[in-house]
Amino acid sequence: MLNLSPSAKKRALGLLFFIMLMDVVGISILFPVSAYIVRRYSPDALMVSMLTVLYAAAQFFGAPVLGKLGDRLGRRPVLLASIFGSAIGYLIFGIGGALWILFLSRLIDGFTGGNMSTASAYIADVSSPEERAKNFTLGGLAWGVGLVLGPALGAVFGQINLAAPAFIAAGLSLASLALGFFWLPESLPVEQRERAPIRLGDLNPLVAIGGMARRPGLGLILVVLCLFNFAFSGMGSIETLFMIQRFAAQPWQVGLRLTLIGLVLILVQATLIPWMVSRYNERQMAVMAFLLQALGVLLIFLNPFFLLFYLITILTSISSGFIFPTLTTLTSNSVASNEQGQLMGVTTALTSLVNIIGPLWAGLVYDHVMPGAPYWMGAIIYGLAAFLLILPGRQTALSKND
Repeated sequence: MLNLSPSAKKRALGLLFFIMLMDVVGISILFPVSAYIVRRYSPDALMVSMLTVLYAAAQFFGAPVLGKLGDRLGRRPVLLASIFGSAIGYLIFGIGGALWILFLSRLIDGFTGGNMSTASAYIADVSSPEERAKNFTLGGLAWGVGLVLGPALGAVFGQINLAAPAFIAAGLSLASLALGFFWLPESLPVEQRERAPIRLGDLNPLVAIGGMARRPGLGLILVVLCLFNFAFSGMGSIETLFMIQRFAAQPWQVGLRLTLIGLVLILVQATLIPWMVSRYNERQMAVMAFLLQALGVLLIFLNPFFLLFYLITILTSISSGFIFPTLTTLTSNSVASNEQGQLMGVTTALTSLVNIIGPLWAGLVYDHVMPGAPYWMGAIIYGLAAFLLILPGRQTALSKND
C-alpha cells in the first residue's frame, strides 16, 4: 500500500472520483441519442445493439492487457492513456459519417476502456484492507451521480444537435486527462511493481482469467461476480420493454425510474455502506445483498401495479449498491499489490463478456418462455450466488469442528 498523508490521500481519492464521474457521465450522456444517430445509417435494431456488443468485446480483449501494463508501468500512465482513448472514441462518434465509423469509435473506446478498472486498482493501492470496502464505494457513487447527470445532459443537448452529447463527452474526457496529468500522483511505487516480462500469453484474456481463477478462494468470487453481472445486465436489457408491455409505461416514467436508481445509489454509497462496513464483513454484506436482490426481482415478476415498481426499484437499487463494492473488496483482498491492475482488468473483461451473453439470454427467455422469465430466473441466479458466498464460511466452520 502506498503511504500517503491523510490529506494527500483525500485529495487523490477526490480527484479519482471526479475522473470516474466524468467517465460515467460520458458513457450515459449518449444513452438518449445513440439510437437516433445509428438510424441515420441503418433502421435495424441490431445495429443499435452492436454499439454495446462491440464496446464490450473490445473491452474483453483490452482490459487484461491494460491491467497488466498498470502493474508494470504504474496506474497513472495507463489511466491517462485510457482517458485519452475515450476522448478519441467520443470525437469519432460525434463526427460520424458512416455506420462503420460509429463502430470504430466504440471499438477504440472499448479497447482503451480501462478507466474504471485502473481507478479501482488505484483505490486498492492507496487503501488498507479495512478501508477498501468504504473507498470502493467511490465507483458506485460515481455511477449514481453519473446516471442522474448523464442522461439529463444527453437529452437536453441532443435536442439542440444529436452529435453534441458525444462532443461534450469528449470534452469531459479531455478535462479529466488534464486534471490527472497535472495533479494525480502515481499510486504504485516502483519497488512494488510487477517485474516479470510480458509474455505473449499475457495478451490472451483467457490466459489471464484462468490464472486469476486458480488463485485460492478467488475463483469462487469471480464466479459469483459473473453470475451477478449476467443476471443484472440481462434484466437491465429488457426492463424498459417489460415496463411498456406489462404496465404501458411512458418514456417519462422510464426516465423517472432511472433517476430514482441514481439517487438511491448515491444514498447507499455515501451513507449506508460506510455505516455497515464497521458492523459486518464484506462477505456477510454481499450475502444479504444478494438475498435482497433475489427478493426484489421476484417481486417485480409478481408485481400487479405500476406504482409498486418504484418501491421495488428502491429495494433492488439498495441491494445492488452493496454488491458492487463488497465483491470488489473481496477480489482485491485476494491478490498482492503488484497484481491489482491485472485483477481489475480480468474482472472488467469477465464483466464485458457476460454483458454480451446476459442480454442474449434475457431476450431469448423473454420471447420464448414468458416476459417475466428473466426475473424469476434471475432470482434463482442471485440465490445461487448467495449460496456460493456462504460456502467458504461453512467449510471453515466444519474444519474447526473437526
